[in-house]
Amino acid sequence: MKFTQKNWAHLSTASTLALIFIWVLPNTIALRHLLLGLGSISGIFLIKDVSKYFYNFKFCFIPLYAILGLFFWVAIHYYFFSLNPSLELSEIKGLWIRTLAGSIMAVGLGISLCRFPSLRKYFYISVFFVPIINISAYLYDSYLLGNFVNPSAFVFFLFAKIETAYFGGIAAAVSVASIAFCILNPKTPKKYIQIFLYTLGLLLVLISDTISNTKNGILIAMLMSSLLVAIVFFHALFFAKSHNAKILGIAVIIFVIIGSGLIWNAHKKLAYGGWDTLFQDTQIAMDIDNNKQWSYIEGTHGVPLNPQGLPVAQNVYVRVAWATVGMRLIAQYPLGYGSINQSFNGLQTYANVSHEHTGQAHSGWVDFGMAFGVPGLLLIFCSILCTAGFAIVRPNHLSLIGMMIGLMLIPFCLTAEMSYKQYFESMIFFLTLSATFVALPEEGWT
Repeated sequence: MKFTQKNWAHLSTASTLALIFIWVLPNTIALRHLLLGLGSISGIFLIKDVSKYFYNFKFCFIPLYAILGLFFWVAIHYYFFSLNPSLELSEIKGLWIRTLAGSIMAVGLGISLCRFPSLRKYFYISVFFVPIINISAYLYDSYLLGNFVNPSAFVFFLFAKIETAYFGGIAAAVSVASIAFCILNPKTPKKYIQIFLYTLGLLLVLISDTISNTKNGILIAMLMSSLLVAIVFFHALFFAKSHNAKILGIAVIIFVIIGSGLIWNAHKKLAYGGWDTLFQDTQIAMDIDNNKQWSYIEGTHGVPLNPQGLPVAQNVYVRVAWATVGMRLIAQYPLGYGSINQSFNGLQTYANVSHEHTGQAHSGWVDFGMAFGVPGLLLIFCSILCTAGFAIVRPNHLSLIGMMIGLMLIPFCLTAEMSYKQYFESMIFFLTLSATFVALPEEGWT
């Protein structure tokens, strides 16, 4: 049996959907490898089938070239600039091979969704797997206990908070992009149903983040909701021509504001402290020379006091302090250490910085900057910003999704440990997918 491009597209989509479903679940590494293998193989054949489209240079290929350049930079870094060659080589043989396979898989999925629109609905549904799983687990735990569980006591996670926040952010980005597309394109088929479903999807993300008690997730979902309100408001004010379009925009704004307000109020009541004194705590945490509690194992030496005489929030203090230390190390070693998983610990040791914390800085961009320096950061941000720029020029549905995913990752990776194991692999996967969306036309090509 000879596989056609449509067969490969179906295999690419199915393997990706399965991977998104199990990516966050524990003890699934063997299955993840299998799915990455299937997805990359189908991706190779899909790329081969449309290879002539890539023969001539187009500016819209720049985001993909930037991702490709990242892999070349890793090889160059290992041969010429590594501060720990054995560790870097071990990650190249493992993490970076999986990341490369995921990128090929992402290009294949992008081709599939662009060539075969009927497959898109499965991708749109798949990004909501994590919020659905999380809420289902919470409801099941509440059922077992006979009452709704307080989020601070919800410990029966199938996965950690970072997965809730990250994949919730992806789902929020898809929701915002889809709602914006329907609002900006009045001829969208079944647009009222789509707007309703994606708005509910955004609310689903907010609820999932609330029951997981994740500050990162709530912050990103709120930022995405605010961006949606701004887009719809300006469209209704300056561009909507019909009365019905203005009413629709106002209805979306009211629903999002009320829903976000209720969720925010619930989160503040149920979450750990830190929101009310966030800015003061951040300033204190950034003073890493006078407040050195960050250099010890978390929780063993207390935290500094804020201007009100109260201890700063522990989670805010250590993450901001670690990120500040990390940025200082990036300035000292702008080419990076060479390890996705161990650069913070390795660079501190290499620079003779006293420290007991051996994990990461808990800031994805800072950790990646310590790993592969300023060149690595420039390549990733080139891909994100160029994707956004090309999506604005050609605002089709998939391009807007790519833009929103990139825009979501910029603030999210400031406060979340995304440069670590499968989180990093999935981040590069979605950045490559976003770059593919703007590189390919949605229709009318072969």
